[in-house]
Amino acid sequence: MPTASSAKPAWTLAKGDTPADIVLTGEIDFTATPAVRQQLLAAMDGGAPEIVLHLAGLDYVDSSGLALFIEAKKRLAEAGRTIRIADISPQVAKIFHLTQLGELFGLPE
Repeated sequence: MPTASSAKPAWTLAKGDTPADIVLTGEIDFTATPAVRQQLLAAMDGGAPEIVLHLAGLDYVDSSGLALFIEAKKRLAEAGRTIRIADISPQVAKIFHLTQLGELFGLPE
């Protein structure tokens, strides 16, 4: 088992093809959410009218991660901006639909 200092992060956040694209991969749980929050909010600072989340590589998200997505949506709405999910893994899509957040983010049924 790797030590904490050599362990690979369980998640990544990267810019996509355009400044408004944000790609999240891996797993987001309560231990990772504070760091993901810091990077996600910083990535949203570009001023693009719409942020596009790419979640096809996201394998898992817990309630703290879902709350982070809601917070991001609220912050952007307050600034007259939007957030949209462009693609999503089947596992995470199921979580969004079970929690009834899929509609909030424009995911198809």
